[in-house]
Amino acid sequence: MGEGVRKALAFVGCSFWLVSSLMPMFGGAAKHRVLCRGEEFPGQVDACFHDYIPVLELMAPVGALFLLFPFAAFASAAWAPPPGKRAQAWRLAPAAGAGAYHPAFPLLSLAGAGWTVWRAALYSIDPVTMPFLLFWALFALWFAASMVATWRAGRAPPLA
Repeated sequence: MGEGVRKALAFVGCSFWLVSSLMPMFGGAAKHRVLCRGEEFPGQVDACFHDYIPVLELMAPVGALFLLFPFAAFASAAWAPPPGKRAQAWRLAPAAGAGAYHPAFPLLSLAGAGWTVWRAALYSIDPVTMPFLLFWALFALWFAASMVATWRAGRAPPLA
């Protein structure tokens, strides 16, 4: 795989990370639309009609920005080629390569894939929630691919 493709995949992962912080707010609204489709106000507070203020959902993008650097370092480490085969600068990737930290990076990727599958499982299958399910499926696929890439990096023979 070319180095430009690897950098693009690392960048896509960072983009997924930032967009995932918006999912609790917008995805929650989609789940609410599905749950409360056709409901009328009963005159009392229930699961569909309440005065909930999404404070945590509004704070999630701030947290994602705060954690963007560690995630970018992880994404760069996951997708960077071995140190002896790098033609471009990979400033956030470890100088020794992802293989030096084997099996930590594949386990982190597995945890990320599990997290994204769990987030997708919180949505019901409905045309309203399909864009959110697709997003989480693509993010899980990115984590799975990064797990394969880091596993191969750890299993490769060391460069002389």
